[in-house]
Amino acid sequence: MSRLILPMQEPFKGFSRALFSTWIYLRRFNLLFDAGEGVATSLLNRVFGIRKIFLSHGHIDHIAGLVNLVNIRNLGAGDQTAGLDIYYPKNNILIERVQNYLSLTQSELSFNLKWKPLDVEEKIELDQKRGKTFIKTFRTMHSHKQLSLGYNIVEFRRRLKAEFVGKSQEEINKAIWSSGKDNVSESFEQIIFTYGGDSRPIDHNMFKDSLLLCHESTYLHPDDDERNFQQHSILSEVMETAQKGRVKNLLLFHLSLRYSVDDVKQMIIREINKKQPDYKIIFLYGDRIFDPLDNINRRGSTSFSEDEFEANEESDDKNDLLEEDQEEKNS
Repeated sequence: MSRLILPMQEPFKGFSRALFSTWIYLRRFNLLFDAGEGVATSLLNRVFGIRKIFLSHGHIDHIAGLVNLVNIRNLGAGDQTAGLDIYYPKNNILIERVQNYLSLTQSELSFNLKWKPLDVEEKIELDQKRGKTFIKTFRTMHSHKQLSLGYNIVEFRRRLKAEFVGKSQEEINKAIWSSGKDNVSESFEQIIFTYGGDSRPIDHNMFKDSLLLCHESTYLHPDDDERNFQQHSILSEVMETAQKGRVKNLLLFHLSLRYSVDDVKQMIIREINKKQPDYKIIFLYGDRIFDPLDNINRRGSTSFSEDEFEANEESDDKNDLLEEDQEEKNS
């Protein structure tokens, strides 16, 4: 349970405080999930690297940063010609009002801005050349009146067939040479990143085996939702759905400001001791990422980086090498 497997090959940054602002930026794919207030101020010139924005829903703490982000992309000292696609749940009135406002105030943009409504189970290619990576949408339960969406980043990968698991690399290579790669390995879809936005606990079937599930946990205790909105999640519920989904890592975000960092750590540790989950838990508090089991790094990290993670399991490494070896032979 102590291992933290690296699902992303580049660092990523984020900010989240319930009611105030939420966003997560993935540098590897030039993606931004949600665009809460202050996102452009935090990312500075990195906003010019963003190619796609995926909005989970239209509440102001998830879209308030759009106006300034578009303005900076239009006027700032960076590549003002790179296009930007903004994906959002279809028929979302609040997001469409921001779209209308931007069309009135930013009518002469230096770049191509496209707004793309999405429905459930839609697929968006991220790797146009190789076709190996895509985003797939799923429904979340947040607003009672508007569609809200979560997003999986999925990669096509290859793995050894069951009969070759545990064999030496020499045996595997010999089998490839004699019968070909397709008789030794098989392709499969791996969810490497899941973002749920604000939501009640997400159906675990939506993110099976995800390497990293980003799930909101507004409340630590069941009694803390005093107004009984039933639009957000409680820590114990999130941990249960993550366990059912067999995730490798769980990032908690959208924590209520009623809790201090120590409050969050203590409650997570209590739940870990009670539930003994099979995955690693970390949490995003403001702009810092904390490991509740790390008593040394009390300040937290401002981003995930490769130095903070271990490599994927040995079998995954072997599968990657298998694929690379075969690609070299085919080239």
